[in-house]
Amino acid sequence: MPIVSLVLVAVLLFLAAAEAQQPRRLSGTESGFGVFQTRCMTCHGNPAAADRAPDPSTLRQYSPERIYTALTNGVMKVHAQNLTNEEKRRVAEFMSGRPLGSAELGDAKNMSNHCPGNPPLPDPSATPAWNGWAVDATNSRFQMAKAAGLTADQVPRLKLKWAFGYPNGVSASGQPTIVSGRVFVGTDIGYVYSLDAATGCIYWSFKANGLVRNAITIGPVKEHGSAKYAAYFGDAHSNVYAVDAQNGELLWMKHADDHFTARITAAPTLHSGRLYVPVSSSEEWSGSTLDYPCCTFRGSVLAFDANSGQQIWKTYTIAEAPKPTRKNSKGVQLWAPAGGRSGIHRRSTSSSMPSILERVTRRPNRRRRLRTR
Repeated sequence: MPIVSLVLVAVLLFLAAAEAQQPRRLSGTESGFGVFQTRCMTCHGNPAAADRAPDPSTLRQYSPERIYTALTNGVMKVHAQNLTNEEKRRVAEFMSGRPLGSAELGDAKNMSNHCPGNPPLPDPSATPAWNGWAVDATNSRFQMAKAAGLTADQVPRLKLKWAFGYPNGVSASGQPTIVSGRVFVGTDIGYVYSLDAATGCIYWSFKANGLVRNAITIGPVKEHGSAKYAAYFGDAHSNVYAVDAQNGELLWMKHADDHFTARITAAPTLHSGRLYVPVSSSEEWSGSTLDYPCCTFRGSVLAFDANSGQQIWKTYTIAEAPKPTRKNSKGVQLWAPAGGRSGIHRRSTSSSMPSILERVTRRPNRRRRLRTR
């Protein structure tokens, strides 16, 4: 073999060995849930271990600091000894719904770039805007020039005017909503912010119970005193919120689904006084482990009264409730049918708002899909 080839082989082997010695890197706040489902579900969520291991729904109510401490220096230290420190951090952050240390730092009151005042919010329909995920109810994602406030020829000449960072944030998945001269955006640290579109100064922050990765929808609201417009969104714990778009005060909050993997990743759709909310999940992570009793989640869409938050109806993408089928090679009970999470997914962890014209149709294999009429 030529000397050059031998040298090249030696270099490649050295690089491969060096790469193997590097710690495993995880990307994004949500990667911790994959670690949890593949490494922790043997006990957490196993009925046989219910007396000694909190179920996932209970763990999701804990703070990330509490979970991380248990994994590093607490009762779970021995069980988590094969996890890297980064994996422990990601598990703590996803199960709790926010990054470590973000609860205090993310609050607007602890930031220095406050807006000098908070003038009344103009009519969102009367100014250039991008409201929610798709602008219109047909999910076209086409912006008219009048609504954009700029022409296509001006787009290449745009320059950065200001930037706003999420304290201790890991990933930015939420598409910003721009209405009434303001930016409304959800974050992986569990805060929703209202910023001035021209300067980037902050009007208010709202702390949700989990990360918010869907686009915010702004619309009129009634029967809440001086509140004229609400900001509607969901979080990683499948909670649905309406907050006063003027000041960030909570108007109502509802829980959309009790399954511990349920989450809201798609933007809600507001139409004729009703708020339509699709529910997704993270249960697909479980497919790689034999210790998980796969699978029991089924996607759904709910309709809420936009003013009161009262649930009007809920429909599942799979009508039949999951039932026990067989046991796998480890004796773990399996369930079916399941799946059908709601949202139009660009990737396995990304979703968008469904059109209100979409419907659910049945396939021969008992799975369902969304189709546009």
